Amino acid sequence: MSSDLYTSEINSERYGDLFLEMKASGNLIITTQDPATKKQDDRLSSYFMIPPTPEGWKEAENLIGALQEWVKHTKELEEQRIWVESLTLGSDR
Repeated sequence: MSSDLYTSEINSERYGDLFLEMKASGNLIITTQDPATKKQDDRLSSYFMIPPTPEGWKEAENLIGALQEWVKHTKELEEQRIWVESLTLGSDR
Protein backbone atom coordinates (compact mmCIF):
# COMPACT_ATOMS: atom_id res chain seq x y z
CA MET A 1 0.00 0.00 0.00
CA SER A 2 1.22 3.50 -0.79
CA SER A 3 -0.02 7.06 -0.76
CA ASP A 4 0.48 9.68 -3.45
CA LEU A 5 1.57 12.85 -1.70
CA TYR A 6 2.24 15.15 -4.63
CA THR A 7 2.01 15.25 -8.42
CA SER A 8 3.43 18.24 -10.30
CA GLU A 9 0.89 20.52 -11.92
CA ILE A 10 3.05 22.50 -14.35
CA ASN A 11 3.40 21.85 -18.08
CA SER A 12 4.63 18.23 -18.35
CA GLU A 13 5.69 18.52 -21.97
CA ARG A 14 7.93 21.48 -21.17
CA TYR A 15 9.16 20.79 -17.62
CA GLY A 16 8.64 17.08 -17.03
CA ASP A 17 6.86 15.53 -14.06
CA LEU A 18 7.58 15.20 -10.36
CA PHE A 19 5.85 12.75 -8.03
CA LEU A 20 6.12 12.17 -4.28
CA GLU A 21 4.86 8.87 -2.92
CA MET A 22 4.97 7.42 0.59
CA LYS A 23 5.21 3.65 0.75
CA ALA A 24 3.61 1.61 3.55
CA SER A 25 7.13 1.14 4.95
CA GLY A 26 7.39 4.92 5.38
CA ASN A 27 9.96 5.36 2.59
CA LEU A 28 9.43 8.52 0.56
CA ILE A 29 9.90 8.00 -3.17
CA ILE A 30 10.65 11.05 -5.32
CA THR A 31 10.17 10.24 -9.01
CA THR A 32 11.01 12.53 -11.90
CA GLN A 33 10.22 12.10 -15.57
CA ASP A 34 11.90 13.99 -18.39
CA PRO A 35 9.63 16.12 -20.57
CA ALA A 36 7.64 14.10 -23.07
CA THR A 37 9.26 14.00 -26.48
CA LYS A 38 7.30 11.05 -27.88
CA LYS A 39 4.83 8.86 -26.08
CA GLN A 40 4.51 9.15 -22.32
CA ASP A 41 5.90 5.61 -21.90
CA ASP A 42 9.15 6.57 -23.68
CA ARG A 43 10.16 9.27 -21.19
CA LEU A 44 13.21 8.74 -19.06
CA SER A 45 12.51 8.57 -15.34
CA SER A 46 14.52 8.38 -12.15
CA TYR A 47 13.75 8.11 -8.49
CA PHE A 48 15.25 8.95 -5.15
CA MET A 49 14.23 7.23 -1.92
CA ILE A 50 14.31 8.81 1.54
CA PRO A 51 14.05 6.36 4.44
CA PRO A 52 12.01 7.12 7.58
CA THR A 53 15.13 7.47 9.72
CA PRO A 54 16.88 10.41 11.41
CA GLU A 55 19.10 10.71 8.31
CA GLY A 56 16.05 10.65 6.04
CA TRP A 57 14.20 13.26 8.11
CA LYS A 58 17.26 15.50 7.98
CA GLU A 59 17.47 15.02 4.20
CA ALA A 60 13.79 15.99 3.84
CA GLU A 61 14.27 19.03 6.09
CA ASN A 62 17.26 20.13 3.99
CA LEU A 63 15.24 19.68 0.79
CA ILE A 64 12.35 21.72 2.21
CA GLY A 65 14.80 24.45 3.28
CA ALA A 66 16.38 24.55 -0.16
CA LEU A 67 12.98 24.82 -1.86
CA GLN A 68 11.95 27.63 0.49
CA GLU A 69 15.19 29.48 -0.28
CA TRP A 70 14.60 29.07 -4.03
CA VAL A 71 11.05 30.47 -3.71
CA LYS A 72 12.27 33.43 -1.64
CA HIS A 73 15.12 34.21 -4.03
CA THR A 74 13.13 33.96 -7.24
CA LYS A 75 10.27 36.04 -5.82
CA GLU A 76 12.80 38.74 -4.89
CA LEU A 77 14.19 38.63 -8.43
CA GLU A 78 10.68 39.02 -9.86
CA GLU A 79 9.98 41.99 -7.57
CA GLN A 80 13.24 43.61 -8.71
CA ARG A 81 12.33 43.02 -12.36
CA ILE A 82 8.92 44.64 -11.86
CA TRP A 83 10.53 47.59 -10.07
CA VAL A 84 13.05 48.12 -12.88
CA GLU A 85 10.26 47.89 -15.48
CA SER A 86 8.25 50.52 -13.61
CA LEU A 87 11.28 52.84 -13.61
CA THR A 88 11.78 52.28 -17.33
CA LEU A 89 8.11 52.93 -18.10
CA GLY A 90 8.21 56.05 -15.92
CA SER A 91 11.17 57.48 -17.84
CA ASP A 92 9.33 57.00 -21.15
CA ARG A 93 6.67 59.55 -20.14
